[in-house]
Amino acid sequence: MRDALLRFFRVPPTPAPPPGSPPQVFRAAPAFFTLRIFRWGLTQLAAIVGLIWAIQFVRFLDTTKVPDFVVTLMRIGEVFAFLAFIVEFFCGWMIVRLDYELRWYMLSDRAIRIREGITTIREKTIALANIQNISVQQGPLQRYFGIADVEVKTAGGGGEATEGKKKHSTSEPMHVAYFRGVANASAIRDLLREGVRKQRNTGLGDPDEPAAHHEGDALTAAQELLAEARALRARVSEG
Repeated sequence: MRDALLRFFRVPPTPAPPPGSPPQVFRAAPAFFTLRIFRWGLTQLAAIVGLIWAIQFVRFLDTTKVPDFVVTLMRIGEVFAFLAFIVEFFCGWMIVRLDYELRWYMLSDRAIRIREGITTIREKTIALANIQNISVQQGPLQRYFGIADVEVKTAGGGGEATEGKKKHSTSEPMHVAYFRGVANASAIRDLLREGVRKQRNTGLGDPDEPAAHHEGDALTAAQELLAEARALRARVSEG
């Protein structure tokens, strides 16, 4: 069933690494899967309650006041509803499982790449130099399970206007990315901050460039200037 679902949803293989050095790969914590199963289980419980209520409704229905063909259709509907629930139960569990297994959080010395989703695959690549803010978010259930999300924001958020649109939109903004459900959120945040700091330092004056190269250029320019001054003095003396 696992392979069939992957073929059906056309899930691509492991994402290509982001630009830069060989990346560190982080995965969602097992507790993240437990939390997802807990939430999925609540929806299944609601479906079971609804199914039982429908069955009981037909059972206690006064069949003497309802045409026989209507009663027959209702009983056939019960059977199809039960079969549909069985299929949805196993497929739903597998999707939750694959959604957990196929999450990729990659960090190189230049960029991050995040891919998640089964039915809808979302992949983002963000250069460390463009990151403006890094924060750790943790709700009550996440706190109970010992996990958190690391939120990464780049420039272009648009302030309050964008935040207002975000509340009314189901899609995730392109300037925001998440390391969801990780157990080492603080360590990932620190690694991201260090990577951002190195990228910004590299962009200011290119500190990796040898100092001797700059000193040689300055010395050459000074020698050329001195030679021009001597030549000008010689011409003035001859005149």
